[in-house]
Amino acid sequence: MDLRLGLVGDRVSPALAHKLGRLAADLPQQPAIQQLAEQFNVCFSVDTYRSVVESLSYEVRYLHDNIAIDMLARWIEDARKSEGKHEVLLLVGRDGVHVPMRGCWKEAGCATLAVYDRKRKRLGTIYLGEMPQSKQTELTKRLTNVIEGTLKAAGVLPLKLRYVTDAGSLPRGYFRKVLAKMKHPVTGKALEWSWGVDFFHACEYVSKLADSLFGAGTTESQDWFKENRHTLRHVKNGVQKVVTRAAQHKRRCGLRGSEKEYNEAKGYLRKYSANMDYAHRGIEGDPIGSGVTEAGCKVIFNQRMKQSGMRWSKRGGQWIVDLRTACRSGLWDKIWNRYLSTIDQPIDISQPKPENELVAA
Repeated sequence: MDLRLGLVGDRVSPALAHKLGRLAADLPQQPAIQQLAEQFNVCFSVDTYRSVVESLSYEVRYLHDNIAIDMLARWIEDARKSEGKHEVLLLVGRDGVHVPMRGCWKEAGCATLAVYDRKRKRLGTIYLGEMPQSKQTELTKRLTNVIEGTLKAAGVLPLKLRYVTDAGSLPRGYFRKVLAKMKHPVTGKALEWSWGVDFFHACEYVSKLADSLFGAGTTESQDWFKENRHTLRHVKNGVQKVVTRAAQHKRRCGLRGSEKEYNEAKGYLRKYSANMDYAHRGIEGDPIGSGVTEAGCKVIFNQRMKQSGMRWSKRGGQWIVDLRTACRSGLWDKIWNRYLSTIDQPIDISQPKPENELVAA
């Protein structure tokens, strides 16, 4: 009977599993079970529900990345047909997000891949998510595989590659160890990735400079911050100009705020000044913020996994993350259709006819 019906998780039909997966991605366990009972008059126990979710997440995860590569390649093809003055752009980002695990909060990982056309319109975004893991090795592996698969599928035509993150150790390490050394999977030539520090993270350090110079919350601090935020974004070598102004004011007037914050902010801006070429990037039409990735952290993790009273195991949390990334990336139906095509076709399990009946026939 299981073979004839194509049951998912040995429990439900594909049609009901399709609905259950969408509900599990969006709703906590009990509301999802209640919705299934109200809409389909099917009453699940918690164990049965979780068994189906586990089975679904396994199938979705198995197919997700290959279908994501197909979708990214399609967006790139569409972007190349667009009109505009810019090169087609593949924007990659990754960030950490803390989730409530059993015992304590730990940092999960989210990565995004977005395609922009020649007018810098974003055609779509793929999300990847992994529950907390030391050094986020699984997220690194998956992200690298999707990037390389996309480049291979997109062919050798020009494609601009940009990576925008905060300056955390994991994002920095991924650029240095992986992207900066990556070669094109077709031509074997070194790829030119640009890494940009998220503009709004940089602005936090400009704000720290202002508070250290004029005192936190003062009108002078707010005015200085607004002026220098504009300089940072729109003036060539803006970060150097901001740091120079701060140093000049310190020499003339001293500090009204914390010297520790002043040194921390100045050091950060100087250290990553090469990755804060915002005025140039504005002319090129390149994104300067990691908003796409931060939105991914919000829609994949925060909205679903940080509701009142929630505590997650790594295994159970990953089931939901896998279902949710498929839905939020717009891949759910494609994954589902691919999965249905892999289900064993119904077979004839009727009893064989007696030999004398076969002869008579």
